[in-house]
Amino acid sequence: MAILALLTFLTVAFLWLRGKYLASPLGEFASQSQRERLHYAAEFLQKKGYRIVQERVAHEMSTYFGSRKFTNYIVADFVVEKDGMPYPARVRSTRDPDRVSGVWLRRQLFPLYLSYESPVVYVCPDAGTIEVVDFSIDYPARYHRRRWRSRLLWLAIGIATGWLLSMQK
Repeated sequence: MAILALLTFLTVAFLWLRGKYLASPLGEFASQSQRERLHYAAEFLQKKGYRIVQERVAHEMSTYFGSRKFTNYIVADFVVEKDGMPYPARVRSTRDPDRVSGVWLRRQLFPLYLSYESPVVYVCPDAGTIEVVDFSIDYPARYHRRRWRSRLLWLAIGIATGWLLSMQK
């Protein structure tokens, strides 16, 4: 029993000393904590001319489905202001995908867009980029053509009716 306790103590001591005093084998690719990433992103936003109004703002959202209540949180990492207009900001996490898709944008940033009714600032501190994401409804071109066709049809019907009424006198 004493040998087991001694081996456990030596293993814990070795792991603690290795983590404290030895450099990470990953070097510069060692993952940062979320707090460090947010601190770096805050400095980066301020360098780019944004003023930080609030940090880590969480909005509680309740959803009712039948007799059950579901509670979710919509979290904005920062609320920033530039040129007098406030924007919610989200900092890229290490778990976010490298390739941004429409589905990912809709799931991650669209709730912030709806909550604040303004474009969302997406900060990628590793790449040193800031993207402003704005959502809008875009109608396909065929919708506009159909609408103009129907307007032209009604215009032609109106002209023909007017011409026929003017000919009766």
